[in-house]
Amino acid sequence: MTEAAMPGADYIYPNVTEAAQRGGFLERWHLAEPLGCRYIEIPADFIKNQTEVERTGQEIGSMLTRSSVELLYEQDAALPGTLRYLLHTEPAIPRRTPHGRQATASLRWRDPGWVAGFGDMLLEIEDVLGIPPEIIEIHPGDRRNTHADIVAGMHALIAAHWNAFGAEPLVLLEHHKDQSISTGSQMRSFWAVLKDIHPEIAGLAGIALDPWHLHAATREEFPGSLGEVPLDALQAFHIHNDLRPPSVADGVPWPQVFEVIGDVKTPRIKPVVYQKSRVPGAIAFCEEMLAAPRAVYAGPPA
Repeated sequence: MTEAAMPGADYIYPNVTEAAQRGGFLERWHLAEPLGCRYIEIPADFIKNQTEVERTGQEIGSMLTRSSVELLYEQDAALPGTLRYLLHTEPAIPRRTPHGRQATASLRWRDPGWVAGFGDMLLEIEDVLGIPPEIIEIHPGDRRNTHADIVAGMHALIAAHWNAFGAEPLVLLEHHKDQSISTGSQMRSFWAVLKDIHPEIAGLAGIALDPWHLHAATREEFPGSLGEVPLDALQAFHIHNDLRPPSVADGVPWPQVFEVIGDVKTPRIKPVVYQKSRVPGAIAFCEEMLAAPRAVYAGPPA
């Protein structure tokens, strides 16, 4: 019997490379359950590689059509009632086209038509998979998307899921060092806008904090920037060192990060490592950090 994760955090089993590229639920669930993970991550990005181009006839970076969804995802029968999943949507990272050029999908939260199409694509994926997600992670995209645009998009996604399934997913914004929301002050500003224009979704929306990306964006300003992230927005945490397992020797001050995580009631933690062999160690690191005696973080000298 594999030792399961201790209570205190809910773990999300990441989208490991050994699992079928899009695949279905059960293969991932059989990996996740022995480790005590509460959720599995399912990818919901746009067309992302040459194999998918050839299978679907669509271009890199384009939204999936219903027929493409049916080609790329598997339908599993007899799903266990305990199965819960997170849908990780298009991250807008550079990808290589069949002609050797780089292409980056555009996230157009400022365009209501695009948002509607994006929502429809997610509903098609969920319809094929058979059950709606507990959590949807989105990314901010470039600076043409205002905080208000992104908030309106989150509201639209929640409404679309309520209309389709009678269920409201938790929609989380995953910040990124190269996108329009990357620092603690930007996250604080985003959250203030959300509570101003759509306060009714504050319990259904939030931030998935990625300390490595925050550190990459802020460097020596990291302690202060982390302190600016509003605690009531924090719903999940991505723990990694540039997609590798973290350690206390990293540049990221993990004790300070886990002080924050410890202040969140039942935090959701995704170890962002993509090799099956690395997931148990990444979870064990988180458990050790959560169990460590809490120290008063003094911060850098003035």
